Amino acid sequence: MQKRKKINWLVILQGWAMLLVVIGHSSLANAAEQDPEWEVTLYRLGHYFRMQLFMIVSGYLFYFTRLKSYGLKNDGSEKRWSYFDIIKDKAKRLLLPGVVFTFVAFAVKIAFPSEMARQTGFSIREIANAFLFPYDNPFREYWFIATLFWFFILTPLWKIVLKKEWLKWLMLAVLVCLHFFHPAMELLCINLVFGYAIWFYLGVILSEVNFVENFIAPRSWLVMLIGVAVFVVGLYTTSFITTLGGVLFSFALALIADKYIPKLFFTFRNYTYQIFLMGIFAQMFVKIVYRHVEMPYVCAFLLCILFGLYVPVLVSKIIERLNWRPLKLCVGLK
Repeated sequence: MQKRKKINWLVILQGWAMLLVVIGHSSLANAAEQDPEWEVTLYRLGHYFRMQLFMIVSGYLFYFTRLKSYGLKNDGSEKRWSYFDIIKDKAKRLLLPGVVFTFVAFAVKIAFPSEMARQTGFSIREIANAFLFPYDNPFREYWFIATLFWFFILTPLWKIVLKKEWLKWLMLAVLVCLHFFHPAMELLCINLVFGYAIWFYLGVILSEVNFVENFIAPRSWLVMLIGVAVFVVGLYTTSFITTLGGVLFSFALALIADKYIPKLFFTFRNYTYQIFLMGIFAQMFVKIVYRHVEMPYVCAFLLCILFGLYVPVLVSKIIERLNWRPLKLCVGLK
């Protein structure tokens, strides 16, 4: 059976979202000098929608590869996915690397305590706390992994609501309400699950109704302008509106790039999860060097971005060349 090709505009969108995340992690706030205003502005602009965009992309892909009558195996061939298969696959591809890099973060923070903004020890209590309260995990990015995994656990719910048109849109309305009004329970990221569920589910809906292909693609330039306008309005109203504007802009940007620059971000866009896992450690190295070696702020900032993007790509390519499955699983490679 032939493998399905990747959707190029969606791969570009993943690359764009990952670039925003890396830029957001490139702050040199722990250094002796304050971040310049341009860097603070750059961080804030992406901060409004970068993780929400990742959730939408995750929901979009989840519907396309799992929630349809037929999904895709890891090798690209078609199969039916049972609930057990989905959870097993996501635990292996998502949770396992997250656990591995949690312990990598423990090791790094214990080895270089004076260089860390958030120090940690290593005990049963602290290990338990790292997984029960993922936002306090030494590898703080684990919050995203834990939150996203909840949405895969909720697969039966998505299947039920998608069966009836009125239920589908009622669920959308309920999740919008829960986004604004939900319990502040940090245990197992429950608060973040409520806060981000609308974005994951929105990705599912966009995929199910072919919204991008039918509405955004034919008028991508107009949608980009609308996205910018909505984003600006949101800056003076509410962050929810700002996020919607950023998401619209990003989808339109990816579609336009697919038409005119189809290889945009090609040097790193196929390794977004590996960049998410390993990039922060490469950036830590740059920040430590910056604190001890005289270097212009702009140079250190750009190095943070480059190391955050390309060290994980290099490591991933080496691991792929070694082709040792246990090691590949530890970094989320197929």
